[in-house]
Amino acid sequence: MGEGQEWSSSFWDCCSPCGTCSLAFCCPCCLHGRTSSRLEDPTLKDDSMMNGGCCVYFLLAYCGFHFIPLMMKRTQIREKFGLEGSGCGDCMRSFCCPCCTLMQHEKELESRAALLEGPGAQQGYKAPAGMEYQ
Repeated sequence: MGEGQEWSSSFWDCCSPCGTCSLAFCCPCCLHGRTSSRLEDPTLKDDSMMNGGCCVYFLLAYCGFHFIPLMMKRTQIREKFGLEGSGCGDCMRSFCCPCCTLMQHEKELESRAALLEGPGAQQGYKAPAGMEYQ
C-alpha cells in the first residue's frame, strides 16, 4: 500500500447504507454515474446518475471489462485526496469485488462533501459589518 490518508470507510463495509448497497448490486452503472457526478460537484446540485460515467461503465461491463472504469475512478479519487493505495491494488479491488469498490467510492465522496457543507465549511467572502456609533 502506498503512503497516504486512510479511506473514510473500510473496503469491506459495503452493506450500509442499504439503498446505496442495493444500487451497487442491482444497477452498478447508475452508482458509478452518481459517483462520477459527485467527483465533479461534491454537493450534487445537478445530480444525474445517467451520464457519461454510467454509459462507459455499462458498455465495458457488458463486454466483461467492468473493472476498468472502476479502477480508473478509484485511482482518480485516491490521487485527488491523497489516499492510501496503489495502481495494482486499485485493479485487484475493482476486479475482485466491484460492489465493495463502488460503495467505498461513493462513501468516500459523500464524506468529503459533508466536510465541504459542514459548520466549519468555507463560506466565501463576506463583507465586514459597517461601523456603528453607540
